[in-house]
Formats: sequence, C-alpha cells, structure tokens
Amino acid sequence: MDEVFSEQPSTSAAVLAGHRGLGEWVRTFASKQGWKQRKWQEWRLYVYTGGLVVSSFDGFEAAYDWGTTRALRYYRSVNGGLVDARYTLIDPSGNALNIGLGTRTLLTRHKERFGITELVSGAPFQYPGDWGDYMLRGITRAQLPGVLTRIARGETVDFGPFTVDRHGLTDRKCTAAWSDIVKIRTNDGRVSFDGTNKLLAVGPGSAADIPNVDLFLNLCHELKG
Repeated sequence: MDEVFSEQPSTSAAVLAGHRGLGEWVRTFASKQGWKQRKWQEWRLYVYTGGLVVSSFDGFEAAYDWGTTRALRYYRSVNGGLVDARYTLIDPSGNALNIGLGTRTLLTRHKERFGITELVSGAPFQYPGDWGDYMLRGITRAQLPGVLTRIARGETVDFGPFTVDRHGLTDRKCTAAWSDIVKIRTNDGRVSFDGTNKLLAVGPGSAADIPNVDLFLNLCHELKG
C-alpha cells in the first residue's frame, strides 16, 4: 500500500484543501483493490495536518477540518476480529459522510439528534486505526481549548447522551459532580463513570453515540482533575 500512502492529492482535492486551510498533506488512503471492491476503487481519503478531503470517481468531494467537525466512531468486533470501523463525519451545516470498514445504520432519531440533514455513504477505506485515530486526536487538539473556554464561561456543552458543564456530567437521568467521579472507563464500546463504593456515578453510554469521543474523554479528565 506504500504507493497509495504516497499518492499525491488530485488537483481538485488540493485546491479544496487550500481553500479550507487544511495545512500540509500527510497521507492518502484507499479501499481494498479488487473486483469485489471495484465500486470503491477510485475513492480516496487525503489526510492533512488540519483536516481531510474525501473524493470519488463520480465527482463527489468533501472537506472536513478539525476545528469544526463532529465525528462518530462505531467499532464492532466478532471473536476478537474487527468487523466494523465506521466513522460518520458531520460538518457545521449538517452534511454527513460515512467512511471506513463495515456498516452502521443511522436511524431518523440519530440524524435528528446530531443535526444531520444529508448523509452520504462513502468508501470502506483501509487502515482506520491510522487515519481514524489521527483525525480524532486532531479534533481534540483543535477544539479542546475552545470547549474549556466555553465551560469556564458557564456554558453547557452537548456530547450526545451526555452534557458537560463546570459543575459536573449529566446523562438523560441524573447528574454527577466532578468530585463524585472516581474513575472513567472505556470497555466494549461503552464509556462508564465510577463513583464511590463501586457504583456508577452516571451513565454508562455508548461510545459510538458520543460525537468526538476522544475530545469528550479528554475534557472529562481535565475537568475531573
């Protein structure tokens, strides 16, 4: 796959990345090549230091920058093997794109919850552990300072099944003060918050339903102290 990693962005992708201020190009990713995957053969994922561009053979092209993108990550394993590693990228206007291995069905209630107005099903790009983790870390670096500033001003920030403010964490049923949360755990696609006496302080919740889950977890650790 080295030839794909080093494949330079197309002219239109480079222009779009420049217009959006995505910084320097890092790597290029593609889907598996072969007759079973021929509908995805010309799709490309161009990763930049400040975002990414996805393009296809039929002229579809979309850019997402770390500073404004919300990303949902759906991981599913069977007998220890990764079956689904599907990401939904959502821009500020509600345009969304599914990319990565496997499938994930977003129901109407999911789309309404996340403000998705249009959803495109994109290619099953390989190596989601590389570009997916890079994307989530980039989003955290870009957005964490601003989110902390909002919270310091007294705002409440929404993360799907949870809301966060300077006082604590709230799910759909209860609120826990930061001082009441002893440990934050992630396991089997769930995020849990342990309180005293081995009781849950709040939650748990599905990591797949938390936009920018890496940002969310870093934020919780920062506020919990």
